Amino acid sequence: MEIDKAIRESDDQRLKTKYNNAIYVIRRALALYSKAMWPVGSESIEEVAFSFNGGKDSTVLLHLLRAGWFLHKGEQSCSNGSLNNFPIGTIYFESSCAFPEINSFTYDTAKVYGLQLDIIRSDFKSGLEALLKDKPIRAIFLGVRIGDPTAVGQEQFSPSSPGWPAFMRVNPILDWSYRDVWAFILTCKVPYCSLYDQGYTSIGSIYDTVPNALLCVNNSSSSKEKFKPAYLLSDGRLERAGRAKKFSQPVCGHRPVIANGMDDNDLHRNSMLTASAIAVGDEIL
Repeated sequence: MEIDKAIRESDDQRLKTKYNNAIYVIRRALALYSKAMWPVGSESIEEVAFSFNGGKDSTVLLHLLRAGWFLHKGEQSCSNGSLNNFPIGTIYFESSCAFPEINSFTYDTAKVYGLQLDIIRSDFKSGLEALLKDKPIRAIFLGVRIGDPTAVGQEQFSPSSPGWPAFMRVNPILDWSYRDVWAFILTCKVPYCSLYDQGYTSIGSIYDTVPNALLCVNNSSSSKEKFKPAYLLSDGRLERAGRAKKFSQPVCGHRPVIANGMDDNDLHRNSMLTASAIAVGDEIL
């Protein structure tokens, strides 16, 4: 299996440790929630699902799940060394507020890896309630990481919150950092959404996401701002610096935002001053 092979051949010991821990969580969840896993002649798992949103974290989780399922099922039944028919039902919450690039990447990924998409176009909670009434899903794999607003109080296995439909939240990459995510993507050479090559480091909706000013490339010969790719962000703690409310439509390539009373130019100047003033070890703040 290409993902497992790429990690095994890597010299990145930290990434290997993170990978092994994530695979353990995945295989543990498959063992717990996939008894009588599939009818004869079928390779679909009914009791577990995977929430995919086209972002970098869920992209990593998709390929971890592919590797985890390959290892869980056993290489003897996957003699071609690959897995292109993903057996875990995939939930995609399609939104009119999503970037077109996210939607395109999601559907392209579904075709490439054989994802069985359940597309929900209502709000998250009611959509999930309807889905769990129709299907015997007991656990959902999520690409939640520490630092995400939704990660507060969660562990690798966490029951859903009171008031929500009952299911187990499984978080294989909960302890992964921004650096770990990009180390995995680049090491395994997996496709990712093109927005990350345009300076976006954390993607929400079209109304609250802009390129990260810390990746802006000054170019006096052009009126349009240019940005380095997301994996070049030196301090992963600032991955959400591009999450800010837009107060008008983009004009001439510029994306005005409001963030703590500053527009994007002020935010960029402030970030650059901070970066030039403070350093801890080899980390630039």
